[in-house]
Amino acid sequence: MRHASLLLLACCLSFFFSGCETPEEKPLISEDKLINVLADIHIAEAALQALRGQTKDSMSQTYYQQIYTIHGVDSVEVQETLESMREKPAEMKDLYDKVMERVEKLNARSKEPEERD
Repeated sequence: MRHASLLLLACCLSFFFSGCETPEEKPLISEDKLINVLADIHIAEAALQALRGQTKDSMSQTYYQQIYTIHGVDSVEVQETLESMREKPAEMKDLYDKVMERVEKLNARSKEPEERD
C-alpha cells in the first residue's frame, strides 16, 4: 500500500510540474517601436562607414544617443529586447525583414524630389 501511495504521489507531482510553464517574456520595447529604432540604427551605421578613428567613435555616440532620445528608449532596453528575441530566430528574421522594409521606404522617400510651396 505504501508503494502505491508513493507511486500515486510521484504521478501527481509529475503532472503538476509538467503543467507549469515559465511565462513567456514580453519584450521591453513594442515591435513597431523596435522596428523604427533598428531602422534608424541601420541608417546611422551606414553614415558612420565613411568615418574613422575618434571622429567615428564620437559621431557614433551622438547618433545612438539621438536615436534613443527620439524614440524614448535606452540602450539597455534595446539590448535586453534583442537578447530576449535571440531565442526565437524566426521572429528575429521577421523583425529584421520589417526593419529592412522600413529602411527601404525611408531611402525611397529621401530620393523623392522635395515638394515646393
